[in-house]
Order: sequence, then C-alpha cells, then structure tokens
Amino acid sequence: MFPAMKLLLVLGLGAVVTRADRQQVVDFHRPCLDHHGVEDDDLHFALDKLKIRDDDEFYLHFFCVAKQGKLMTEDGTVETDDFETKMKGIIDEDNMENVAAIVRMCLIQRDTVLETIRNAVDCFLGKDHKL
Repeated sequence: MFPAMKLLLVLGLGAVVTRADRQQVVDFHRPCLDHHGVEDDDLHFALDKLKIRDDDEFYLHFFCVAKQGKLMTEDGTVETDDFETKMKGIIDEDNMENVAAIVRMCLIQRDTVLETIRNAVDCFLGKDHKL
C-alpha cells in the first residue's frame, strides 16, 4: 500500500493527497523501507507514477508491507478478506473502497511470491489509487 501494495496507500477521494496523508502511508511502510534499503523517494516516485525501481529488493519491500498488513502470509498466500478492517486507520476512509477494489483486482495468487508481488505492484501502481 501497499503494507502491500501502497496497495495500501490511498488517500483523499479524487482530491490532492495532503502531506499528512502521504506521510501516514510512508510511516506504515517504514519498517519495510528500512529493511529492504528502499528510500522514501523510491516510494514517492512509484506512487506518483514517475519512476519505479525494477529490482527484487523493491518488490520484496512490498511483500514485507503485504505481510505487515496481513494481506499475505509468510509463505506468500494472498488473504484480501477483511481488507477494509486490516487497513482502517492507514488508508483514508474516503478512499478505502477505491483502494480495496484495486487491491482485490491486483493481488492475485501466482506461482511464486515474487511473481505474485511483482504483478500486484505493477497493476496497483498503474491504477488511479489516489495515494
């Protein structure tokens, strides 16, 4: 968001994202950003659809976020049930329905964890997530 896939990163229904909203998303990503050596700017650029890092650590960062948000298990099993409950307080409630729909459309179980997360992140970042 987002956790997963900024997937877990949507705020402000059609409005310009405020600095505080964006910071809330970055703060949720913080433990995974630091663990995988992903810079804040890498995340901001990806969310703003300016530039996406194309390396495994970048995508593994999002796997870390997905696990943190309980959208994926440690073994890579996708669990998007109760997304709205799991992400309450992280994603602005005005944008929750939009983000939840995108996550459910994009976070599809694939053969490997990396394939699942790469497809999900690429799909999510291509949508109008408003993060």
